[in-house]
Amino acid sequence: MTLQHAARCQSLVYAAILIESALEQGALRRAELHQVFEPLPGRLRESLSRVRSDAQSGTETAVRWWLEQRGVPVRSQVQILRGVRVDLLVGNTWVIECDSRQFHDDPLQYQRDRERDLALAARGYRVTRLTWEQVFITWENTTQMLQEILRRREHRRALPAA
Repeated sequence: MTLQHAARCQSLVYAAILIESALEQGALRRAELHQVFEPLPGRLRESLSRVRSDAQSGTETAVRWWLEQRGVPVRSQVQILRGVRVDLLVGNTWVIECDSRQFHDDPLQYQRDRERDLALAARGYRVTRLTWEQVFITWENTTQMLQEILRRREHRRALPAA
């Protein structure tokens, strides 16, 4: 199977991206994961057991896996405000949105995204938007900046009382 080959030959994160994408698009069902994982070595099965079916993009998967590997509490596709679902909620207050041109080049979507960011900031959230290029082309530079934000532990602070 292609996904087994990817798990054996690609990095864990790239294999996870492919598997999560297949789950999200309905090309693979959660119940079928055991067929993908069963022939894999134990270390790969254990690592890939973290795959989720709600990741909206490979960029989101890559960022989430990077945070999880560092023991940082992160949740995917979290409904924070009425009608506002965010890609990643890191700790209590740090929202990371993983943007791509496909969905975020549209002027109307750009406007909606900024309205959401402002609403989240007004309630005490810090919003960071990452592009595909930042995650897959300039990742080393991006991770240095993300680590600096993590060092300040801003994601651990409590939200202000409403």
